[in-house]
Amino acid sequence: MSLPPSVLLFPGQGTEAVGMSAGWETQAAWVRTLEAAEAHTGLPLRRLMAEGPLEELRRQRRAPYVVLAHSVGVYRACRAAGMALPVAAVGHSMGSYSALVAAEVVPLEAALDLFDAVEDLSEAAFVDRPMGMAFFIGVTELDLRAALAARPELVLSNRNGKAQFTVSGPREGLASLVTELEPGALKAGLLPVQHPLHGPHMASLLPAIARRLAGVQPAAPAFPLISHFDGRLLGTGLAAWDEGLASVALPVDWLAVVARLGELGAPLAECGHGTQLAGLTRWADRTLVVAKLSPSSV
Repeated sequence: MSLPPSVLLFPGQGTEAVGMSAGWETQAAWVRTLEAAEAHTGLPLRRLMAEGPLEELRRQRRAPYVVLAHSVGVYRACRAAGMALPVAAVGHSMGSYSALVAAEVVPLEAALDLFDAVEDLSEAAFVDRPMGMAFFIGVTELDLRAALAARPELVLSNRNGKAQFTVSGPREGLASLVTELEPGALKAGLLPVQHPLHGPHMASLLPAIARRLAGVQPAAPAFPLISHFDGRLLGTGLAAWDEGLASVALPVDWLAVVARLGELGAPLAECGHGTQLAGLTRWADRTLVVAKLSPSSV
């Protein structure tokens, strides 16, 4: 590949789409990665990616596996084609697990097991309290925080841009917040997730999540990883895995990530389906351009 050493950006849930596997099915490294994920989960991930239906692909226990396996497969296919080792990598939300696996901190199977742990424990914890997340585009942080002040059960979970945010908490409160802010927003609505990710509602689950994954021994990363919590560099496997375990309860600050990307000064490339992070990064800093890893570049 002609792409110079880059900082790779791994997207998160919401990038899954029918047809996302097109062009990658002929790449041996991608196929091996998907075969391993299918063997571990027992799910026909490649068929869902190629044929759908979309509602099945986006189910709570489908989408995370698909996004993780696809992004890691794309990385491995590009490396097999001669792409240089990244300067660093960062993942947005659950994309951070794709970065962990790509950097060889933990095996693919460990990240899949972590998803299972989060799902199992969240379902049990919130069975009587419907939870979720909502997004807001075109709302100032000041206005959003003012609305949240009257709703202490809700928390700002993602700073994706200067006017793009997500909020976590009980679905009833989220629906009320959307109703209040939607008239003044470019776009607002509930996200198709059933858990209050990246907020303190998840904190009580962390000890049990850690116990479920106690057998995982993280390795030194093959390249530095960037925290999506505050943009700092995670230079050791233990630091990266500890943050991975805790990240379900830690907010995402993509503005801090973008500041770090600017400091690194390396080319940027999105490693996964779509251009979610190219858009977020460009909105945060108009000087940063994110290339796309595609089958045509392999």
